[in-house]
Amino acid sequence: MNDSATRQPALLIIDDHPVYREALGEALTKEFAPLGVDVKTASNASEGMTLVDESKQSWIVLLDMLMPGLSGLAGIKVFRSKPNVAHVVSISGLDADIWEPRAVSAGAALFLSKNNTSAIIFKRLRALYNGTQWHHPQGASSDAHEYRLTQRQLEVLTLISMGHPNKIIADLLEIKEQTVKIHINQIFKELRVFNRTQAVLKAQKLLLPSVTPISS
Repeated sequence: MNDSATRQPALLIIDDHPVYREALGEALTKEFAPLGVDVKTASNASEGMTLVDESKQSWIVLLDMLMPGLSGLAGIKVFRSKPNVAHVVSISGLDADIWEPRAVSAGAALFLSKNNTSAIIFKRLRALYNGTQWHHPQGASSDAHEYRLTQRQLEVLTLISMGHPNKIIADLLEIKEQTVKIHINQIFKELRVFNRTQAVLKAQKLLLPSVTPISS
């Protein structure tokens, strides 16, 4: 039986730069403490995997894109495959226009720039925690447990259900249209459907609460 919905939520920051890692860890610990989210840090992916594998918590992993050893797109895929990892978030000083679509395509829920303040990073991560109930909604079919849609993919799916084209979705979410297309392809893959209407109907069947019927 999958008990991830009852696990204590936790955040793991993996970054090889000690000053940045500890400063961000301290700031996010202070912000997340009232929400009951445990914040941990690791200096590399190997250390991070040990923390994840030895815990019974439900993790969001904030992974630096550019580190010695496992990182980048391969790191996203490895951590996302862990049963107790709800989301992987990429964080980097690399060019977001180039790397955000690549990170999302590899399975990252978000791409965050290191130029962001800790307050902005907290706000973006908090939205992911607020959306975790969508992975295991109360009263949903057991089939819903098979699907792993990120918070951003759920937002895209909701806007699809409202009849918005890709360009409008991109404008509303303040992301590139290319990134929207990548999210839609991931949604189709996860829900095992072939078009937008099928995706919305499948989402309704799984009782995803914000997804409404496509307007005729």
